[in-house]
Amino acid sequence: MSLRVVPSAAHASKISSAPANSGAPSARSVPDTLRSQEAPHSVAASINNRHPLEARLKAWDETQYNLKMESLRRLYGAAEPIRRGMEIKMCADYIPAQLGGASNLHKDILEGRDESCEWEDVFKGNDNVYEIQDFHSELEARCKMNW
Repeated sequence: MSLRVVPSAAHASKISSAPANSGAPSARSVPDTLRSQEAPHSVAASINNRHPLEARLKAWDETQYNLKMESLRRLYGAAEPIRRGMEIKMCADYIPAQLGGASNLHKDILEGRDESCEWEDVFKGNDNVYEIQDFHSELEARCKMNW
């Protein structure tokens, strides 16, 4: 594992117009879209509107998470990143509607993103509070205790 702070440059510097898979068995140069079950390859879609910084921005959060987990592993041993991963998974599994629904505050705190305010934190989609099921009824339904 490396202690990479910035994601690597993963943008394509060269684009090939040939498809990655082989063509039809009778004519290898003819692309066989029915067997490959892929859309036709477009060179314009691979080249246009691609900036080298775009690939780094897509991988930024994952790189920062990997750096944090690797530094915790080196400092405290293998148990600490495993414990943090298990805590994040437990928080991500269940999101009560009374605590925000789509936005998971507990997961944000564990990942260190609780100080940021994003678009999804403000506009949640359900503005009518009376339609939301209360916490205990939701928990009973999730645990199958609503006889």
